[in-house]
Amino acid sequence: MMTRSAKSIALVAVAALCVSACVSLIPETEPSVTYRLSSPAPAEQAGGEWRVVRVDPPLAPRGLSGEEIAIGRSDGTLAYMANAQWISPTPRMVQTFIIETMNAQEPAIVATRPEDGVRADYELRLDLRAYEAHYDQGEEAAPLVQVRLGARLVAEDGRSLIAAHVFSSQVRASDNRGQAIIAAFERASGDVARELTVWTAEHAPLAASE
Repeated sequence: MMTRSAKSIALVAVAALCVSACVSLIPETEPSVTYRLSSPAPAEQAGGEWRVVRVDPPLAPRGLSGEEIAIGRSDGTLAYMANAQWISPTPRMVQTFIIETMNAQEPAIVATRPEDGVRADYELRLDLRAYEAHYDQGEEAAPLVQVRLGARLVAEDGRSLIAAHVFSSQVRASDNRGQAIIAAFERASGDVARELTVWTAEHAPLAASE
């Protein structure tokens, strides 16, 4: 006859076997990697006059509005990089990158967010038209990262349109690996953000003198 102690040991052994069997049936998945754009550190604002520019989050189509890293296919459809994502929704990440670039590159501009509650001289309205790694040479080749951003500079006092422009950049990744593709996103985003900063600085003082 099996004693109570022996029964307990047997039950524990059966339970452990069941748990082990259940765990072995669950497929292992690769951990998701989170990426962000490395923006320049903010510079000290020099003395003198500057313009406050409110940078709105870019409007974006549904396929570019989440944290997923978009991949453009040759048939014109969008897919997303497996096991990888941006640190925040793409429009918010692009907005932060532009603000940090402006504050680092152009001392005559103070770039802010709408939620900062700061009265701005100008408003920068943006729409994100492309932000994807396009496999234009096949799925095994290094993709071409495309960034395209529409911008409208509006004077806050009269709500009048000062200027409008579309900025774009294309950068070929060095190879078809995640890190290389993110580096290409960073370079293309940097090109667009720097051009946008120069353009904003050129047009904002002109509007103030009218």
